[in-house]
Amino acid sequence: MPVPPPTNSAVGDSAHPRVSSEAGASRQDAVRAFKRDLIRDAAKEAFSRQGIESATVRQIAEMAGYTTGAIYNYFPGGKAELYAEVLRDSLVKLRTHVGETVAAARDRNVGLAAAALTGLWEFYDTHPSDFALGFYLYGAGPRRVGLTHDLDNKLNTMLNTVIDEIAECLVMDGRVARADAHHVAVIHSTWVFGLLLMKTTGRVKSLHEVAESMLVDYLRMVESG
Repeated sequence: MPVPPPTNSAVGDSAHPRVSSEAGASRQDAVRAFKRDLIRDAAKEAFSRQGIESATVRQIAEMAGYTTGAIYNYFPGGKAELYAEVLRDSLVKLRTHVGETVAAARDRNVGLAAAALTGLWEFYDTHPSDFALGFYLYGAGPRRVGLTHDLDNKLNTMLNTVIDEIAECLVMDGRVARADAHHVAVIHSTWVFGLLLMKTTGRVKSLHEVAESMLVDYLRMVESG
């Protein structure tokens, strides 16, 4: 008498442990990612309130609802690694916003470089805590923040990616040769950062000027070449 083939339930039962294991691992990864995001958000708030040097891992842990030891389980590098994670997240969002602004300008067939610089301005103007956290690194330097050389290089590379996008827009607009594009993009970005700093500190207002009007005038000069 022939042996009947295995039923679907038998096959399913043999595969079930593997499926359950993969599902469990996926849930664990999701929970870990959620907790990391929660801790990162608490760190960003602590850095914004207290400053990088004054904020402590203990304060961040309390704000996130975890023990200090738990923070190190997720961020072994402590405060420096947390700061790098906060700034990395900020730079990703900056790059996304600049990219979206450029894409919208391309659809409208208007100047790409001016759009990219507008995106740079808009992001930091509407996210002052991101601007302050970024400028702390550039002003205080990686050693005072406690970043390793590798982390500092990675963050600078991410910022340079945004500069490269502005440079590419300048080339696409026909404003500069490709060989000069990065240099000119840094000049324009530095002007925008300077205006943001002047607005943030109230210096523009004290000089009886409006930052947004100054930006419009500057972008006209960019578009005119």
